[in-house]
Amino acid sequence: MINKITKRFDNIDLIANHYGFEKMKTPTSHQEGDIFLNPEQKISILKQYQNKYPKKKNKISMLYNKQPILTNKRLKNLNSRSVKNFNFDIIGTTNSVAEATIIHTAIVVLGDEGFKDVFVNINSFGNRESVSNYRNELFNYYKNRNEELHPKCRNVHKKNVFDLLLCKHKECQILKKSAPRSIYYLSDISRKHLKDTIEYLESMNIIYNIDDLLISPSNHFSKIVFEIKHKDDKSGDDILLGQGGRYDELARKITRKKKISAVGISLEFNKRKTTKSSNDKNKILIGEVPKFYFIQFGLEAKLKSLAIIEKIRDKKISVRQDLHIDKFTEQIEIAKQIGVPYALILGQEEVAKDTIIVKDLRRVTQKTIKIDNLLPYLKQLN
Repeated sequence: MINKITKRFDNIDLIANHYGFEKMKTPTSHQEGDIFLNPEQKISILKQYQNKYPKKKNKISMLYNKQPILTNKRLKNLNSRSVKNFNFDIIGTTNSVAEATIIHTAIVVLGDEGFKDVFVNINSFGNRESVSNYRNELFNYYKNRNEELHPKCRNVHKKNVFDLLLCKHKECQILKKSAPRSIYYLSDISRKHLKDTIEYLESMNIIYNIDDLLISPSNHFSKIVFEIKHKDDKSGDDILLGQGGRYDELARKITRKKKISAVGISLEFNKRKTTKSSNDKNKILIGEVPKFYFIQFGLEAKLKSLAIIEKIRDKKISVRQDLHIDKFTEQIEIAKQIGVPYALILGQEEVAKDTIIVKDLRRVTQKTIKIDNLLPYLKQLN
């Protein structure tokens, strides 16, 4: 029997817990220069992950932290209480549902923080083959137009050619507009991964744009790259709230493991007065087993899952899920192992009929419920 400790959490904790993220404190380190959404935060997260899970193999870790990872002298002059900085990361799966879960969870948090008109910009550089082909094309493009670059940016062969896409000089910005796009050099596997990720965003009604020139500083994020912005009510400007993507190569370099994958996002923004506050109904029992385990199998079911799970969260009903697992038998086994009383089962047939199966794992009985009637039914069981 696990001892249950009642503890009050804020909304970020509540949302992260609902989607299966575990808090991992990461030491704060000093760094010169601009630290706003610096992708090197992921290096610190990977090092802490390696220290905390040194023997972890073939198991997926969903992690979050909500304190500054990087600091510099500039930050010391700011009121840290007015700024929120946090990260969501999933380590151990190449499945595009990881990107979907990261983006969806971040947007849910931002919504609770009072941000409206949130949207996603997304791009892909693909796997090593794709990146190599694109780098060569980009290098040739800038080499042939070297004299048109800003004087400080010439001698392309001495530079990381991807950095030219981030250059703010007027000459480089003009050349960027007609530069080759990474999306046209994707392998079949990489193209499918991007397509699957976009389908998840569409299934959750997330507004997105394909920005085929989006890139991260020093190319820390490879394969899928994304950012989250919102339109400021007063100025009408698009304000950057978060940046993220896949960083498989960085994960392999830091952990020295050949088979490891990682995807994550870093968010930083000023606190808003419209932030929803937690109340007594939002207390969590640490170690408490949720009453429901969400099981999905089949692409259509997986696409529909996050939207249903969010509706369940909105009604403050706790549910466990492992969307990165595809097999039904593996998921039902986990549900039994952790002692969940009920399983919510969504398969291809249920999607077609707009229903979901609620299975009582103790009495080995089940009932098929219309999805529109699911929440009232779960309230009765909760």
